[in-house]
Amino acid sequence: MKFLFTFLSLCFSTLVFSQEKFDIFFDFNKDIPNEKSALELQKWITENDHAQVLKIYGYCDSVDDNSYNKELALKRIQSTLKTLTENKIQISKSIELIPFGKDFKRSLIQEENRKVTLFYELLKLPVNNVGNEEIPTMGDITAKIERERATLASKFAKAKIGDIITIENIYFQLDTDKIIEKSRPILNELYEIMRKNPKLNIRINGHICCNVEATNSKLSSQRAIAVKAFLLEKQIHFYRLSYKGFGSTKPIFEIPEKNEKERLANRRVEIEIVAN
Repeated sequence: MKFLFTFLSLCFSTLVFSQEKFDIFFDFNKDIPNEKSALELQKWITENDHAQVLKIYGYCDSVDDNSYNKELALKRIQSTLKTLTENKIQISKSIELIPFGKDFKRSLIQEENRKVTLFYELLKLPVNNVGNEEIPTMGDITAKIERERATLASKFAKAKIGDIITIENIYFQLDTDKIIEKSRPILNELYEIMRKNPKLNIRINGHICCNVEATNSKLSSQRAIAVKAFLLEKQIHFYRLSYKGFGSTKPIFEIPEKNEKERLANRRVEIEIVAN
């Protein structure tokens, strides 16, 4: 019996500690995250798109009564859940949503009590079978990237809401979302365009080549997220950025492609103008 109790305790401990948590903070009497936490949440989303949220707990400071605080804590939970859902974060079917009024151990620092805590686990990423996704070797890649960088601003200057600007020369390591260093000048140019045009909002559309399983959009989403994460790190506000992975559902050339030129055309990042 003692052995069984010890074994169960160890199993329970493993289960608890396999969960990770993330805190989101709110201003007084508000049910949307404060600016700092909103940015941190978006960064968490881009870095943990393979997370599954298991529990969301909401808290308040000691002001007002228990009933009002529970209601506000629930609104904070619902606001957070909406953001997670909109960003396609997986939510457990048995999700726990628990608002606390005054019935929890509070910090003496009031700001630390105005929060929502996510409990989550990281799911194993599927292996992507996308065929030949090698970086093209034909021609001078550096020269191609520089030509595209030099003309990118003029493309955005002419663009209207709904227009799509194709960026062909953002390259990734084989079957991953890791951007190769030679593509940085184009990303830096995209950042400069966003910085100089504060009203410009965009959606980053990811496309891959070679994959006959067209609806498998995981890798294309991850690559679009990688571009979004780059802009977030450069302090472009997350409200200005969204993304979508299309897999190989919108090829320019029919799959399977006949040559590297066709694969390169299908393997692309597009920028859709949402507002300007």
